[in-house]
Amino acid sequence: MKLFSYKHLQPAGALFLLLCAAPRPAAAQSDSTVRVAYGSQPYNQVASSVASVGGAELRKTNTASLSNALIGRLPGVAIMNNGGAPGFDDPDIFIRGRHTTLNNGFLVLVDGIQINSLSYISPDEIESVTVLKDAAALALFGAKGANGALMVTTKRGRASDRINISFNARYGVQAPTLLPKFARSYDYARLYNEALRNDGQQPLYTGQDLEGYRTGADPYLYPDVNWYDEVLRKNSPMQDYSLTFDGGGETAKYFLMLGFMNNQGLYAHTDGEHNANISFRRINFRANVDINVTRSLTVQVGLGGNMQDRKFPPIGTEDHWRYMATYAPNLYPVRTPDGKITGTANFPYNPVGYLLEKGYQSRHDRNIQSFVRGTQRLDFLTSGLEIFGALLFDNEFNSRYDKTRNYAYYEPVRRTGANGQPEVVFVQRGLDTDLTVSSGNNYENNRIIFNGGFNYKRRFNAHGLGAMVMFQRDRYTVVGNQSPFAMENLMGRLMYDYNEKYFAELAFSYSGTENYAPGRRYGFFPALSAGWLLHKENFLANSRAVNYLKLRASAGLTGNDRGAARFGYNQYWGTQSSQGYYFGTGNSFSEALVQLAMANPNITWEKGMIYNVGADAAFLRNRLSVSLDVYRENRYDILVNMGNVMPALAGIPSVAFENRGKVLSYGTEVSATYKDKTGSVNWFAGAQFAFARNRILENYDVPRKEAYSSRKNRPVGQYFGLEAIGFFRNESDIASSPVQTFSNVRPGDLKYKDQNNDGIIDVNDEVAIGRHSYPEINFSFNAGASYRGVNLELFFQGMANRTVYLEGYMFQPFVNNANISTWAAEGRWTPETHASATFPRLTTQPNPNNYRTSDFWFRSGSFLRLRNVELGYTFPDKMLGKARMKGLRLYVSGLNLLSWDDLDVKVDPETLSIGYPVIKTYSTGLSVNF
Repeated sequence: MKLFSYKHLQPAGALFLLLCAAPRPAAAQSDSTVRVAYGSQPYNQVASSVASVGGAELRKTNTASLSNALIGRLPGVAIMNNGGAPGFDDPDIFIRGRHTTLNNGFLVLVDGIQINSLSYISPDEIESVTVLKDAAALALFGAKGANGALMVTTKRGRASDRINISFNARYGVQAPTLLPKFARSYDYARLYNEALRNDGQQPLYTGQDLEGYRTGADPYLYPDVNWYDEVLRKNSPMQDYSLTFDGGGETAKYFLMLGFMNNQGLYAHTDGEHNANISFRRINFRANVDINVTRSLTVQVGLGGNMQDRKFPPIGTEDHWRYMATYAPNLYPVRTPDGKITGTANFPYNPVGYLLEKGYQSRHDRNIQSFVRGTQRLDFLTSGLEIFGALLFDNEFNSRYDKTRNYAYYEPVRRTGANGQPEVVFVQRGLDTDLTVSSGNNYENNRIIFNGGFNYKRRFNAHGLGAMVMFQRDRYTVVGNQSPFAMENLMGRLMYDYNEKYFAELAFSYSGTENYAPGRRYGFFPALSAGWLLHKENFLANSRAVNYLKLRASAGLTGNDRGAARFGYNQYWGTQSSQGYYFGTGNSFSEALVQLAMANPNITWEKGMIYNVGADAAFLRNRLSVSLDVYRENRYDILVNMGNVMPALAGIPSVAFENRGKVLSYGTEVSATYKDKTGSVNWFAGAQFAFARNRILENYDVPRKEAYSSRKNRPVGQYFGLEAIGFFRNESDIASSPVQTFSNVRPGDLKYKDQNNDGIIDVNDEVAIGRHSYPEINFSFNAGASYRGVNLELFFQGMANRTVYLEGYMFQPFVNNANISTWAAEGRWTPETHASATFPRLTTQPNPNNYRTSDFWFRSGSFLRLRNVELGYTFPDKMLGKARMKGLRLYVSGLNLLSWDDLDVKVDPETLSIGYPVIKTYSTGLSVNF
């Protein structure tokens, strides 16, 4: 479905569109606190670039993965859906785009504990998720912070004269947002014959065959199978429940949470014992306690985690969906007349057979985090001084349990019957076996963190002083890995304000990691930030239009150690089958011991110099809130393979890394909210917009003949390929065109532009095409209203300045007998449709000319989704008194209900319908407070 075109959508125009179209929820108020690295600060004093979203906001999106719930909720965070496979739906996430040609991974922390993924945390245990984006916010992480960080803060108890109990329940029904359409047997056979004729071969299907497929008279001789219909059910259930308790007094406060989620997949007819639907079940738990041991000593204790159980068929999910999409509808019937599974020697993976007859695999994961943290005030030494220390622990354990077997399948063999007509018989292949249990393949890792330091905060008349200095040691052990990962970090903040109007902060880290050579393991990472509250100046003090205005700026150095190979400063040797010697008269071959990647004792981490300016403002009696950030980062010391540019005569290995790469990135982020009341109706509207662009300054890539083929001065991940200029009309057109070197071409094949005018089309004619797979522009907007307990909210999210590549089995019909999509069938080139064709001539071959990377196969990946709709009713307090309830809310919601894009192919704009589909969900739920 198309709403409007993104093709000419530039950052300024998109920003104008969003601010006019719809706004986004309010930012933190001036009297609130903001979560920062290893602490919190008053909102007024924060001069770094951070943004937060609360757990209640995330709960509005009914998805099993917290990462997917974050889509569109945090400015500067781009999240790309990878499909909805239960338990395997972790999306790709980028904070402010891509900064490096290597690993763009970021830090994830829960209450200060670094973990591998936040996807499996429940929104009901979350107070907030905060993204840290600039150097001032990230400096304390030292050599690990340059790509950004997501911090999860869990809920803690509130002092109360009673126990506060909350119960949430939700049930949803899921279905694919879109399944691609493929030809049925008659059209498949007819078009396959056409492809064979195009290849200069004889047709495979006779007129009698075509008539048999058209009429469907004999489903075993002329099968017509829709594998989606055979394998999938129309919808699948998803349910989750949570129960929380919190309360306490001045001496101790507590928060307890227990949650359960069950997400079932779309596979039909499974029984759970001899076979399995793809499914995901999770239990979450959290216990946080705050104790005032004395008037000056406080202790915090936390324990949380989750247990996950997955079941799935003994075949890769992507493979399973590839077979459903590509298996020809006339390949074979699903079963024999007496119900046995069919198959052939070339295509033994009957999707129904592998789902129902092969058994199942399962995985059990457990993740536990715990910590104890103590803080002692030292007012007896000097007012405002305190000392603290903490011990934090994280454990992740994974194990497998599989019950699988082989089964006999029956191959259909066509022959001529006694009446001279074709018939089919089924021949058994293979044998049935009993289920075999396989367990083990366990994986475990542990992280132990110790930190300690002091805080100081005090005012001297108009002057405010603050400081935090902390030492941390982090040790991460993977079972089976002989050498643990270790990091030490001395970090701190020095803060000053004058008259609570002008603020400055110096953040720093002196951090080290064991992955580099002795003497090169530590680095210093400083950042300076400043803020100015303009609304406190006399010229704005009495303004009715401007209620709050803060200007802020920051600059600093950060590091990223994710791109380095393990102990790259050591030289390693090994054997390679391609290199060796022959000995003796029998020419016995022996592999040689060869030098592997060249060691580099000077290897170090990437460094990013980040500059950020921003503003936070509130206007019109605080009804309109706006936040703006503009940033620029110079990333350097990126590891590049110097083997690309060194001649073979140098005698060094083909892999030799040095810190010479450079990438420039820059962008802007804007969020806006407007809240008001009209009569008895409270309403709001808000928007977010983020633009992130990068450019490779140095990469030492393989030298290329033509300057336009260079990856330098292009974005990270820029697509390159040939420029298609149409289809060959006839043999005369082929003879008069430059020679295309990839294969012999025929009329209807793609015709390419000769970029260097040498009369030959080859790799030297490849140019930059489109953009890249990740978006430069991310935006979202929502709006809502409430009236006497009824509330309605809509949430839209989209991406722009993104290119998708149509490659592989979805877009190459008849290759390996694959099915043909309706898009290819309707748009294929024929002599009669040469002027209007949108797809090359059909062929049964993996055509190296037509299926070569070219702009013909690229499309705009821009889209807009109606990501979430929620309608709810909150019962008035007077109706709940007799039931002893403090609150009751019922609601219905929808996820991924509509989508608009610029694709002319009927596939999902995020996943291109490859693998498990993106899911839409219809849910109903209730929230009860006692």
